[in-house]
Amino acid sequence: MGMSNYIMDVEENFWGIVAEFIKEAEHVGDVMERAEQLAKNMAPFMEADAVSDGVGEMWNEYWSEYASG
Repeated sequence: MGMSNYIMDVEENFWGIVAEFIKEAEHVGDVMERAEQLAKNMAPFMEADAVSDGVGEMWNEYWSEYASG
C-alpha cells in the first residue's frame, strides 16, 4: 500500500468516526471539539480548517434530513 492510499484510508476512517459523533451530539460545537482532538491523534496531517469545514458540512447534511422531514 502506498502512502497516499494509507492517508486516504486514515481519512475515511476518521470521517466515519466523526459521523458517529454527529449522531450522538446535541450541538455542533461538541462534535468540533471531539473531531479536532481525534484529528490530532489519528490524522495529524489534516489541517484544522479542513476538519472544521468537514464537520460543519456533515452536521448540516445530517440534520437537514430531519428538517425536511
